[in-house]
Amino acid sequence: MTSVQVPVSAYMSSPAIEIREDASLEHAFRQMQEARVSALVVMRADGSPVGLLSRTDLLRVGRNESGRRPGDASLTLPDRKVSDEMSQHGVILPPSAPLVEAAQIMVRERTHRVLIGTETKVEGILTTRDLMRALDDKKDNHSIQDFMSSPVFTIRAEEPVSLAVERLERARVTGLVVVENAWPIGLFTEEEALESRDVARHTAVEDVMSTRLLALRPDTRLHRAAAQACATRVRRVVVQDGDRLAGILTGLDFARALQS
Repeated sequence: MTSVQVPVSAYMSSPAIEIREDASLEHAFRQMQEARVSALVVMRADGSPVGLLSRTDLLRVGRNESGRRPGDASLTLPDRKVSDEMSQHGVILPPSAPLVEAAQIMVRERTHRVLIGTETKVEGILTTRDLMRALDDKKDNHSIQDFMSSPVFTIRAEEPVSLAVERLERARVTGLVVVENAWPIGLFTEEEALESRDVARHTAVEDVMSTRLLALRPDTRLHRAAAQACATRVRRVVVQDGDRLAGILTGLDFARALQS
């Protein structure tokens, strides 16, 4: 069965992790940490979906709040409700919708997730991580260099956390490759930015970065990269060509690949 024919229900995550619209941003952050997810489905009191709250939303509001409250922290979550800062949930696909349609929406809207269900009931959520599992099953002949993004946004290990957080926002990316002597040694993503919000602004990135790094050659088969990314629970693959950082394969790049 091709990816065009496969329904989203075959790969969606269910149930989606939900949060009430009147919950605090701090509670939402803790819930993301505990569930190990990058977004929550925001629900009305009647149980219908009203929006999504992602790490990107928390990073945006945390940076804005820090700008209004000068201090030593690079991020500050204000005492506000989830409904104040959530994003609209966008398109909701039925469980029978083709997987490739979901991938097209993700690429077009530059979103890493699509809700599955109806306007009144969420049955699941399809994320770019779920698409990685689909690519592993698809096993086509493409290599990761066919879909990688380049150039790569990087930050040096010795640079401060405050600069890394600022670079994430300005570049409008969800992760930076941490380098030492031009060699990748870790990742600084929205997750690390939020988890390190209480550390001093001048703290070195290497002290808070994630060392869960998957680096592969450009000619690595796409389905092998997807399988390894799923197994190691990483959301992006660094593409290393000898001594050169050639590119990076992000969740949206995996979504593009599923359409091929």
